[in-house]
Amino acid sequence: MKDPRYLALKVLLDWHKKFRTLDQSLDLYSEDISNLPKNDRSLCNALIFGILRKRENIDWIIHSFSNTPIEKIDVTSLYILRMALFQILHTDKIPVFAAIHTAVEISKAMSGRKTAGFINAVLRKAAEHHSALSLPDKKNDPDKFLSIRYSFPLWLIKRWIHRFGVEKAENLCRQINTIPSITICCNRLKTNRQRLSKQLHLFTKNIQITDYASQGLSFSNPVSPVQELEAFQLGLFHVQDEAAQIVIDYLAPEPGETILDSCAGLGGKTFYLAQLMDNKGLVTATDLEPGKLESLQQDAKRLGIRNIQTKPLDLLKASIKDFDVYFDRVLVDAPCTGLGVLQRNPDTKWKRSPKDIERLSAKQKKMINAAASLVKPGGILVYAVCSCEKEENEAVIHSFLDKRKDFSIDKDFHSDKYALLITHEGFLKTYPDTKNMDGFFAARLKRKEK
Repeated sequence: MKDPRYLALKVLLDWHKKFRTLDQSLDLYSEDISNLPKNDRSLCNALIFGILRKRENIDWIIHSFSNTPIEKIDVTSLYILRMALFQILHTDKIPVFAAIHTAVEISKAMSGRKTAGFINAVLRKAAEHHSALSLPDKKNDPDKFLSIRYSFPLWLIKRWIHRFGVEKAENLCRQINTIPSITICCNRLKTNRQRLSKQLHLFTKNIQITDYASQGLSFSNPVSPVQELEAFQLGLFHVQDEAAQIVIDYLAPEPGETILDSCAGLGGKTFYLAQLMDNKGLVTATDLEPGKLESLQQDAKRLGIRNIQTKPLDLLKASIKDFDVYFDRVLVDAPCTGLGVLQRNPDTKWKRSPKDIERLSAKQKKMINAAASLVKPGGILVYAVCSCEKEENEAVIHSFLDKRKDFSIDKDFHSDKYALLITHEGFLKTYPDTKNMDGFFAARLKRKEK
């Protein structure tokens, strides 16, 4: 079945049932999705991301019109309901009868006539009466109001209200639910932002130069997937949010230095590091997964980067014996909850819990300590996470500095450009609701000279 709704359903079910990220589930079906006509491909992606953005609100409506409790509805039927209701509530080009009819037909094919009858009954009631539903009172029950209105887990809403207050929590939710622009990092080894902007002008809309990142551009509505654009294939840019670029500007690598990117992943930050070094010096990129490093090397070739070497390595088991030298600068882009990048990864909010924050915070403390031993005296260590939760941010750094008296916050590094992003303690922090970029935290630490 080549219907975009059916493909969207397959992706969502794979993501729900397997221990995978949405990106991994999308990769499994990428060929099928790319073979759809452009409008169907757009609908498929809109359904996948839209359902994950609006899930709590949609489930509240299902709960209101289903005689069967949500927790007792089988997963396939639940996602068929979510998909149809997303179309009814949040799209204006799909008639209600068409959304219901398609949902019923998919249900018949996958679960049989009895289940299809249940789907039909719930959707017809919801379509007719949903506008009469009232949200919980914002003044008396702000937690529940924000959770349902903006579709976030209740535990996370409670956490944000406690920390920021209702108004900022609501602003965060509102911004996170908007569809973000595509942000890229211009490859300064091959071009500059002005030339790249002109090249992209015919193929994208709303091109903007980033306010803070020195090599960033953002745009929307490319005529084809980004990887198919000629400028991408020529290696003139890689995709990277502005906040992630700022982290590397904050590390401030210099040409000729020896630098370690200790959790390199697919290499977004590694590439920008190497470019700022003008291909001079050496960047060692390590990661637990050799497959990611192979992909990194392929992209480095596309970008014309020659000063990267890769090394599969578990940072927690690493020592100076694994390397030839101590490093001038070390970046620890630590594994985290990802709660700062929910705008781009709406699936994350449904697979995280408070226990994940505690678990990852404990791991982050071990990782920064392991990385610190690889920094040469007088060298720089930058710790970064795409999360704005204190346990993964300030708490990690304070714990580290309590134990490692040979490190201190580098207050000598000043940049007026980033002044509004630096906290009173000297940490870099971005939030989606204030600067329209991902939520990131970074600390720049200096090791004492011997």
